[in-house]
Amino acid sequence: MKGLASLHSDTLQSIKTLVLRRQYPQALRASASLFHPSLTDQSYALFIKSGFTLDAFLSSFIVNRFALSGDFARARTFLLDTPSPDTVSWNSLISAYARFRRPGPVFDLFNGLRRSGLNPDEFSLSSLVKACDVLEQNEVAHAVCFKMGLLSNGFVVSGLVDGYAKLGDVDSAEKCFKEFHLADSVVWTAMLCGFVWNGELDKGREVFVQMRGLGLESNEFTLTSVLGVLFDVREGGQVFGLSLKMGLLCGCSIPLNNALMNMYSRCGSKSDAIKMFDEMTDPDLVSWTQRIGAAHDSVEAFELFKLVLSTSMEVNEYLLINVLSVMGEPKSLKSGKQIQGLCQKAGYSQVVCVNNALIFMYGKCGEMVAARRIFDEMLCGDSISWNSLIAGYAENGLVKQAVEVFSQMRDSSLQPDKYTLASILEAAANSNSLEQGKCSMICESKRVYCEISQINVLHLNAMGATLVHAGCHAHALKLFQTGWSLDQEVDSITLSIVLKACGALTDLEFGRSIHSLALKSGMSQDNFVESAVIDVYCKCGTVDEAAKFFSNVSKNNLAAWNAMVMGYAQHGCYDEVFELFNKMSELGIQPDEITYLGVLNSCCHAGLVNEARSYLSSMLELHGVAPCLEHYACMIDLFCRVGLLEDAKRTIDQMPIMPDAHIWQILLSGCNIHGNVDLGEVAAKKLIELQPENDSAYVLLSNLYASAGRWDAVGNLRRIMKEKLICKEPGSSWTQVRGSVHYFFASDTSHPESKEIYMKLQTLYKEMFASPLLEQERCVNYEAIQF
Repeated sequence: MKGLASLHSDTLQSIKTLVLRRQYPQALRASASLFHPSLTDQSYALFIKSGFTLDAFLSSFIVNRFALSGDFARARTFLLDTPSPDTVSWNSLISAYARFRRPGPVFDLFNGLRRSGLNPDEFSLSSLVKACDVLEQNEVAHAVCFKMGLLSNGFVVSGLVDGYAKLGDVDSAEKCFKEFHLADSVVWTAMLCGFVWNGELDKGREVFVQMRGLGLESNEFTLTSVLGVLFDVREGGQVFGLSLKMGLLCGCSIPLNNALMNMYSRCGSKSDAIKMFDEMTDPDLVSWTQRIGAAHDSVEAFELFKLVLSTSMEVNEYLLINVLSVMGEPKSLKSGKQIQGLCQKAGYSQVVCVNNALIFMYGKCGEMVAARRIFDEMLCGDSISWNSLIAGYAENGLVKQAVEVFSQMRDSSLQPDKYTLASILEAAANSNSLEQGKCSMICESKRVYCEISQINVLHLNAMGATLVHAGCHAHALKLFQTGWSLDQEVDSITLSIVLKACGALTDLEFGRSIHSLALKSGMSQDNFVESAVIDVYCKCGTVDEAAKFFSNVSKNNLAAWNAMVMGYAQHGCYDEVFELFNKMSELGIQPDEITYLGVLNSCCHAGLVNEARSYLSSMLELHGVAPCLEHYACMIDLFCRVGLLEDAKRTIDQMPIMPDAHIWQILLSGCNIHGNVDLGEVAAKKLIELQPENDSAYVLLSNLYASAGRWDAVGNLRRIMKEKLICKEPGSSWTQVRGSVHYFFASDTSHPESKEIYMKLQTLYKEMFASPLLEQERCVNYEAIQF
């Protein structure tokens, strides 16, 4: 026989011996077990020539062997050559076709099985269900199972649930699951997986809890699935403990280890994810992909990526996407470009998801020209491609380009989704464009928002953030009230946005209502909500309520600590600020730039120069926080308040950052208070260079000249203001009473109750000047108030 020389000598000798002894059935079985088609054909020819016929047992074995190798033609031939194949023989070929997702042949063979007079069993139906790749086929399979009375079989029902869920009909999957009344862990696991695949995370969590309550056994598939619905590291830790107890960790189940790593990274506990990776004896490519996602920064991620390249593992698109997503900062731009080169070399230059990641990476690095080039070179982008480009423009302040791409997307075959609209609303929120103006961008945002057919929480949050950023706080509250009355879903981000608007309006009553809503909905312990509640109480003047709430917040919530520090600073409670700062150090909580801003603000209001110097120098030395413009502004403001104008100017000159208009305006105000004309002229000149239309620069310098008796200079400044059409914007104040906001200007008599207001002011003036705490010589002629 030809080809025998290439086979193992022992097996060859065995087959030869069987042939010589005319034991052709045994020789045929032995040749089929070797997956050698030509040898099996020759053995089968001798088998037939000698008068043998295939029995059901031998037929099942041969059909199964060839079907497993994908040689369906030979497998089908052997099945049809069998005089009386049994159900097992038919199932061998049906299950093989099902494994390769070929529903047509599966349904044909299933019908052939039934026409032959045999009854399909649970294995026949499980394969039938497994083969379905469209919803209609799954429904037909479901009907067949119902007709044959096999809907009480766990394998069949789990297949139906799995099929419906994977085809997106989670309602039918849930109905099928609920109609199965037996406690079968396979069926429950299938339903759990189905909810996870379809984003029904809360329902998935509920199924797992019920499984545990019923005492159903969990396996690695159950635990892997439930980890996908967890966003609380404490719950994830419980699954970790259960996995450890079951002996599924330390390399025993790579998919479960990978799922745990993913959960820890998603919940922000990257150190635990790294620990999981380090305990794995033989991590696969998915493990490395998760490890790169848990990297501390882009530098570590790139080093890990190079380690993967040095192994025998093949790079895939998921690894590339993960490492590119970490490269989203300017310092990693060079590494990102190297990864792009590898993508082109490895043949991923036209893979849509990889190009989307590249657009995202370049957008985060501020390289929008490169991002646009990749987008334009894509043969066929998807909605994520458009969203990534729009988001890149929006984050980099290129509002006009973002709106243009948004318009192009609407003209294409792709329609904007909720992420597109969120990005374009963010662009509107971040717009400082004089060309379009705040008002026009708000109108555009409202137009886009109104065009959305089904408003969800993402749209609501984006629109609310847009209004708050634009200073339209009352409109933001009205938007929330309208959404709430329509039973729209809200989340912790919604509540934090509304609380921010309440703080800006000092609407304590509404703020308390939102706090109450957060408590009732279980969102009061969210980090964003906690910090927003503290902020609104502080801004509304009830710092004691803020402190009471702060005492019960999560101790590791840095945003809440910062909100409390800033609140105390705003109210002049500098002792409490320093106490909180010291307590943070004791608890091991690392302060950030906002923490230091609150501390420096407190020093500024209290006139603590030496303390402020000490805190500013310790920022970088002790905690690695680089001072920014706001920190230097606090120091300069402090120097100006106590009259150390030269120190303020020296600080400006020695700053590693270019001073902005705000810095120079602080110095000019200080010079105006302390009568330093020479330094004031320098500050005013710099301020006017940066903001030629800033009326405060001219007014402050004019007042400084007037205090020095330089009336010619005062007249000259007023002439310049008149020529440039610069008018001083009148100062205003406002207060809120029972939900209504009342605005007042200097000498304003437009309010309907202005007479009563001025009478009350007159009373307050008398009481103020009767106080021994005030310097009596700084008189104000309250008699001059006109009604």
